[in-house]
Amino acid sequence: MGCASSHLLEDDDEYGQITGPGGFSHHIVSLTSTTYGILTTLDYPRPQTISILPTPLPEPRPREPPEVINSWELMAGLDTNENSFRFSPATKSSLHTVAELNTRISKPLKPINRNNVLQPLNPNIPLLAKFSLDGYEMRCPPGGEKAIVIYTTSLRGIRKTFEDCNSVRSALEGLGVKFIERDISMHSGFKEELKELMNGKGDTRVPRVFVKGRYIGGVDEVMQIFEEGDFGTLVEGLPKGKVGAVCEGCGGVRFLPCFDCNGSCKVVKEDRKVVRCFVCNENGLVLCPLCS
Repeated sequence: MGCASSHLLEDDDEYGQITGPGGFSHHIVSLTSTTYGILTTLDYPRPQTISILPTPLPEPRPREPPEVINSWELMAGLDTNENSFRFSPATKSSLHTVAELNTRISKPLKPINRNNVLQPLNPNIPLLAKFSLDGYEMRCPPGGEKAIVIYTTSLRGIRKTFEDCNSVRSALEGLGVKFIERDISMHSGFKEELKELMNGKGDTRVPRVFVKGRYIGGVDEVMQIFEEGDFGTLVEGLPKGKVGAVCEGCGGVRFLPCFDCNGSCKVVKEDRKVVRCFVCNENGLVLCPLCS
């Protein structure tokens, strides 16, 4: 873009003649084609106003009457043969009159065969139990002639052994019968006692159950009898135990600290010599005098 007037009017007098006494009032500019194209782009179009009119709703169509289907006309051509797999109406041969029904009802019933009917049990005949104490070996622990004696352990060194002892103990408690528990981990004398009962074979695996001086077996044999529901016949005549009863002396532990050495396994004589206590066991415990 170039200014044509600045090149053509070079004298001061000529400026005055064009502009007059007040100075330049107009300025003449020569526009090229490139500059004119740029200026035309600055002329933004004015926004047009668009009016949106609501579209009228279509007129509702008239409802057509519902179609009526006559099911009898559709079933008119079906096969009514008796041997057909389709549904067929009842024929006269399949209908019975009231007289025929009364005749059938009036017929006498067949006699009942009394031999096939279960007879009530005779109370004079004793029931035969699958398990009897006569079939078990006689191995009577001390004080177990008329009692249940079980050998267990309270140590959790072997998890399965500890759980087996709990299973047998819980089963006997649920049966509601009184039993004597002897913990071989609390008293070594019980362990030696169990060895003698097992014919000195050294098999001291617990639990071991003895009923009325008879050796019943371990956890497998005892739990099998419980599952078949015949353990109650083995303990008939034995005293019942109180559910939830706990000894007031030992709290159910069956042992108490020694009263002479207070559980230290050592006593001091008059000459101030320290000797081994002969009253308690190797753990400084004695049997509870109330529940043992």
